[in-house]
Amino acid sequence: MLRLGYSPDIAVRKRAVGIALEMVSSRNVEEVVGFLKKELTKTLDQDYDQNMEYRQLLIQSIHTCAIKFSEVAASVVHVLMEFLGDSNNPSAVDVIAFVR
Repeated sequence: MLRLGYSPDIAVRKRAVGIALEMVSSRNVEEVVGFLKKELTKTLDQDYDQNMEYRQLLIQSIHTCAIKFSEVAASVVHVLMEFLGDSNNPSAVDVIAFVR
């Protein structure tokens, strides 16, 4: 999963995130969410076509982790709030759903 951000193929990224989410446990959820938050922050700096789709995937993945493991919810709210005004409407909607 650590090499996830290096693949330009969004299908590979989706599959890797899916596998990672299947393997998340209470022992490693903080590390996984920390990695997802770093990747999400990187999407602001990078400029390529699949960036918005990848950003939405990361927001949804963080949301999924926070639902399964409520102990990490408070640590992701601030990062996700940065994407509330996102020009990519689906990402902003996902953030609103998470905050709600």
